[in-house]
Amino acid sequence: MKMYTQDILVGDKKISLSTGKLAPQTNASVVAQFGSTVVLATVLMGKVDETKDYFPLSVEFIDKLYAGGIIKGGKWIKRDGAPSDTAVLFGRIIDRSLRPLFPQGFLNEIQIITTVLSNDKNHDVVIPAFTAAAAALAISDIPFLGPVSAIRVGYVDDKLVINPSLDQLQQSLFDLLVCTGPKGVNMIEADGKIVKNDLMLQAIELAKTTGDEVNSQIAQFAAKAGKSKITFEPAGPSADLIKDVESKIKTDIKKFFDDGVDGAHMIGQEMIIEKVKQLYQDKIDSEEVSLNHLVAAVDAILKNHVRQQTLSGHRYDRRQLDEIRPLNVEAGVLPTTHGSALFERGLTQAITVTTLAPLSEKQYLEDSNGEVTKRYIHYYSAMPFSTGQTGRVGRPGRREIGHGALAEKALVPVIPTEAEFPYTIVLTSEVLSQNGSSSMASTCGSTMSLMDAGVPIKDKVAGISIGLMAETDDKYILLTDIAGIEDHFGDMDFKITGTRDGITAIQLDIKREGLTLQMIRDTFAASTTARLQILDKMDSVLTAPRPELSPLAPKIKLVQLPEDKIGEVIGSGGKTIKALMDKYQVQIDIDDFGAASISSQNQKSIDDAAYEIESMIKEVQIGEEYSGIVTRVENYGAFVEFLPGREALLHVSEMSGGFLSDPSTIIKVGDKLNVKIAGFNDNHQIKLSSPEFKAAHPGQPRENNNRAQFAPKPEFRKFNPNFSKRPR
Repeated sequence: MKMYTQDILVGDKKISLSTGKLAPQTNASVVAQFGSTVVLATVLMGKVDETKDYFPLSVEFIDKLYAGGIIKGGKWIKRDGAPSDTAVLFGRIIDRSLRPLFPQGFLNEIQIITTVLSNDKNHDVVIPAFTAAAAALAISDIPFLGPVSAIRVGYVDDKLVINPSLDQLQQSLFDLLVCTGPKGVNMIEADGKIVKNDLMLQAIELAKTTGDEVNSQIAQFAAKAGKSKITFEPAGPSADLIKDVESKIKTDIKKFFDDGVDGAHMIGQEMIIEKVKQLYQDKIDSEEVSLNHLVAAVDAILKNHVRQQTLSGHRYDRRQLDEIRPLNVEAGVLPTTHGSALFERGLTQAITVTTLAPLSEKQYLEDSNGEVTKRYIHYYSAMPFSTGQTGRVGRPGRREIGHGALAEKALVPVIPTEAEFPYTIVLTSEVLSQNGSSSMASTCGSTMSLMDAGVPIKDKVAGISIGLMAETDDKYILLTDIAGIEDHFGDMDFKITGTRDGITAIQLDIKREGLTLQMIRDTFAASTTARLQILDKMDSVLTAPRPELSPLAPKIKLVQLPEDKIGEVIGSGGKTIKALMDKYQVQIDIDDFGAASISSQNQKSIDDAAYEIESMIKEVQIGEEYSGIVTRVENYGAFVEFLPGREALLHVSEMSGGFLSDPSTIIKVGDKLNVKIAGFNDNHQIKLSSPEFKAAHPGQPRENNNRAQFAPKPEFRKFNPNFSKRPR
């Protein structure tokens, strides 16, 4: 194999591409290096599966821990297992960006695998993974309408930054990923803080301009290292078959549109397919016509009619182009949960539940960057019945993981910090009916559920999906709040979430090759108008979080410990902290940074435990006075607990004005007395004094006959100079 290498400039940064060395049995493979982060992308083409009526593209993102020099945690199993949610999301990003650029009618199975081989933990892994995958497709013999690029943009120190480092991303106002093909932007993923429309549009424009430059460099790489593209026969029904089917179902098509209410298309399309199957049963049996082609023909016919009608300004469900379906918002719909809300938009319906727990219930995640924790998590769940169908019930699929992640990112900017609200927060959206943009229903429902639980979120977040149907780049219409049929037959699903002040998250999926910047600007304007309408509806139910936390939720208080006091509070072998938990019947969790989370259903128990811990770590000052209780009496003094969990010695010399042979004669365990911080000894132990007690006890006369200094001195032998000379 001949090796080819090329450096690609992305802004002021460099990505090195190479091919011809690794994975020789693929259609193409490319290694991309960004800093010391190295990713291998492989592309493999299979045969056409006649049983499938969709393009069978699969994209996998593999992030092995060895890339970061990490061995998997856990006592027994050390092998990397199923891909993490993060890996699934990265794979989805690449998939959603590449899928629109495969030609219509190309149905060969395509598998793209990106494997992180080395991770320097400061350079983004997604950018080299995507660039390697795009370059591999460009040089392969697989039909592909690229090249395509991925550009990440951050906003650091009031400046837009191309492909920022991971350290810079931590400081960035937002994290924006834009993929650009020959005909415009074909994928956007964004999250961060609350961002104004103009700034986000400016960042998208910069990403597109940079992406166009990268595409030209990938084209140069393909010209040098690429293979000739194969020719293929587009799969699917012939034009003659489509025309024949259409002639037989004209009446059914009219009824399909006459019944145009939210969700009716699903039943209507199934009825038309069933009729066509009956009409062509003989040809199906003789294998003159395939059932898949008949189903595809019906889909093509309905798509054409829906698009024609919509482009003329008439939506299937009779709404105006900018009209949102009827909204219904309810809070507190479930009696035993910490917080709950129902959000309905047309036939899309979701219940979101808030569950609160101590910080010890954080989620621990592990990838090649190392271990991280999450205290705010959003899960999305959609059972088969939500689409009126039967199906598999089990682990969440890639779609569910993606929708949950989007709803999660949408609310991150308004979630209170650990210091403000020391809880682990889990949101679960149960999607009960799907007919367009269930992830946005989950986002809206999540806001209401959090407020119902009494979580002090900083603002309300709502989301809307904007659709597109375009004849050309200049002739198109936007559809606010797309329904299922408009999502299925339309050109895009552009989801934008935010507050009244700005954007919190973006996710763009398209079915055309690209969007112009003007299409994106128009979408931003339409989504802002719709979002404000939804927020108004949410305000009519709850204007702010409930003033009190749900009585069903655990009560939690956070106490910050100085680093040098952590061990003192925990105690040897956890003795001290276990005693505190037993004493007050609370749960206490202390992290590595000294944040002590105290939780219980009883607020008084929490407050008492917190007071004792605060007393244990309090830096006392000389001269401070306390009311204490005697805990122990020794012949050299008495130990006094002057603060909960804190005791110090009141020396015998500080107990009376004169000689005191036995402190127990004047003091006993349980006695209360006022003490003062007198100072500290060489071991930094506190010394106490008690002027009142000392004044009240003048002391005893000395009994000299008992004193050691009056005992006779022992006699010592005189030194014998010959002693050392004795034989040994």
